[in-house]
Amino acid sequence: MKQVRFVLGVIKWLLVAAYLVVALSFVSSRSQQVVCSDISINISDSLENAFITKQDVKNLIAKQHKNLVGIPLHMINTYELEQALRNFQTVKNAEVYSVIDGTLNIRINQRKPILRIINSKGQNYYIDSEGQVLPLSGNFAAHVLVANGNIVEPFSVSSKVKITEWCDEANNSIPLICKLLEFANYVTRDKFWNAQIAQIYVDSPSRIELIPRVGAHTILMGSLDDYELKLKKLRLFYETALPEEGWNKYRQINLKYSNQIVCTKK
Repeated sequence: MKQVRFVLGVIKWLLVAAYLVVALSFVSSRSQQVVCSDISINISDSLENAFITKQDVKNLIAKQHKNLVGIPLHMINTYELEQALRNFQTVKNAEVYSVIDGTLNIRINQRKPILRIINSKGQNYYIDSEGQVLPLSGNFAAHVLVANGNIVEPFSVSSKVKITEWCDEANNSIPLICKLLEFANYVTRDKFWNAQIAQIYVDSPSRIELIPRVGAHTILMGSLDDYELKLKKLRLFYETALPEEGWNKYRQINLKYSNQIVCTKK
């Protein structure tokens, strides 16, 4: 009796296996016949950032293929499309895949700028949180912290630079551009300072000023060394002194000195 059950069990699994083989063969055969019926393009944070648009993606596709609609899905090189999209400096990640209904899906994650640099040569560019240099866009202007003045980069702005990798290779002193990126990351993550600090002006690495959104004063940081401690002192001053004295009383707030804040009246 046990042998009969065993044989029946083996036959059952063989039938299931045979069915799966036939079904998969049918699905595979069917998928070979499916043509591209539509292209769905989804770009993350497209309302906040517009570095790359749906039209940019369509233009890229048009350069490689006159029209993907009507082409069998198995003939579309999704890997090639992904790599072409990732070549955009402003694209962090791209995914291209098809589904059985014939839709070719394109999903794009944009890089998010946190700092705009206007250097001593008048060159303009953005930097994202990972240190990737991003070109300005003709589609929009990102509302981010701006740093300008005597900024001299030790690399060519026109090249595809990732600043964090370059900074890791620095042997001696940390370049100013690396400190600016670190400072911008800190400010962006802090809700209070992100809303308050609008601009960084670099006179020299040891004389850096901040321009706030609220108040008629400037903030003299000195260097960006110990910036967390300096901002902590400034926030305490904002919360305790300025409500009584008024936000427009001072022309400059000096944070250069370790144990005091020096204010210059108008």
